[in-house]
Amino acid sequence: MSAAAGHLSLDALLAWWLHDEASAATADAVDEHLMQCDACGRALDELVALGDGVRAAFRAGALASVTTAAFVQRLAGQGVRMREYRVPAGGSVECSVAPDDDLLVSRLEAPLGGVRRLDAVVASSLDPGVEHRLEDVPFDPRTGEVIWLPKVAAVKLEPANTLRVTLLSIEDGGAREVGRYAFHHRPWPG
Repeated sequence: MSAAAGHLSLDALLAWWLHDEASAATADAVDEHLMQCDACGRALDELVALGDGVRAAFRAGALASVTTAAFVQRLAGQGVRMREYRVPAGGSVECSVAPDDDLLVSRLEAPLGGVRRLDAVVASSLDPGVEHRLEDVPFDPRTGEVIWLPKVAAVKLEPANTLRVTLLSIEDGGAREVGRYAFHHRPWPG
């Protein structure tokens, strides 16, 4: 629970804030420490502010992420307006995003059985020759899909373009392609 100089570690503060599966005694000890230590209280305030900033940036469509179906379902249950595209491995889709869409959900179908680590390589026709690699993206092999949420605010402003995503299984012998996808984006009419 404690870090150097008698202060709580970042892990302990985060676990307490997220109501992790800590014992009641551990939670009580953290509560007591926070009531007596201004430095740890400030560190907790900074952690909470960081979380609030990330949530605000996500709601504003300024962040991209790879996430789970449960997270998308929870957002849908909260009334988040979503536009979804499902793309099979080796497939492509004509796509757009409406001005009032809060989230753009890309469901990339892939054979994920036996995959231990998955990377995604993203390339846009707007920036020829440049690739962005997302390492160790989250996935559930049972679902057979990777859920990618691009920066919806940026996509709303883009001209017509093609975005290519390649999923790579990272194995002892190197990388093996498990899926390639193309998104042919067009601006929303109007």
